[in-house]
Amino acid sequence: MKKWTTLIIGALLAVSMTACGSDADNSTATPPAGNETSNEGNTTAEQETKIPTLDELIEKTNAATKDMKSFTTEANIDQNLKMVAGEQSQDQQVKTSLKMDIIKDPMMIYQEMKMEMSGQEAQNVKQYITSDKIYSQVGQQWVKIPDEQTKPLIEQMQASMNPEGELEQFKKIAEDTKITEEGDNYVINADVSGDNVKELAKAVMEQNGSDAQTQAMLDQMNITSMKMKYMINKETYLPASTDVNMVMNMEQEGQKISMDMKMTSTFSNHNGVKEIKIPQEALDSAK
Repeated sequence: MKKWTTLIIGALLAVSMTACGSDADNSTATPPAGNETSNEGNTTAEQETKIPTLDELIEKTNAATKDMKSFTTEANIDQNLKMVAGEQSQDQQVKTSLKMDIIKDPMMIYQEMKMEMSGQEAQNVKQYITSDKIYSQVGQQWVKIPDEQTKPLIEQMQASMNPEGELEQFKKIAEDTKITEEGDNYVINADVSGDNVKELAKAVMEQNGSDAQTQAMLDQMNITSMKMKYMINKETYLPASTDVNMVMNMEQEGQKISMDMKMTSTFSNHNGVKEIKIPQEALDSAK
């Protein structure tokens, strides 16, 4: 159960972090349904301010983020879980808040995470992540994560930061995607159900560098709906925020589990993170 919950959080974070990855090949993309526009009868001003297609947004966002060196992201994740085993059932609420300062090359990440579970004391974790080491603080104690555990975690983090194609998951569900405007942002909206939900989830997992165990767990899930809202600044074409809502259920070892998860994340401080320095007490924990 804990593995499954952690897995989904990782997948949702991957959705948000793909915003700041590498550039992609967009030459064969298909314009999304719900965003057809016609220039017939439009004035010059209207043509200049028309909402871009998905292809255009991806191309311009890739160009804007190509030279991105650093950024800050914050996320809040709310999970409502219901577990049923025989005649017994249990409801569980999990609230997670996360803040990350990220330097892309060479990779250096500082993150603070707070997790609250109903009936349990809140847990606060600080971490420094490099291309080959992870230092973690729980309470006042710093520890270096063992190398055998570090490698797959770092590989997943690197995959989510530099995917082969950012925003590619929306191309897989073009018929469920619509582009609108909201204030200073263009908004990519996707309301997915049926077989497309699993296709989207698999795309997210692949971008997160998932392993065979993760893929097997995904196959067991019945994801009933997934809604995504991805906001891009009109002027800079840099990512602004994402909202992801997922409803799913699965059965594992005779236990039925259902989950309603909501995640909101924001991006800021583009190229503003100049240095992340690991404290000496964390370095000393590796000795």
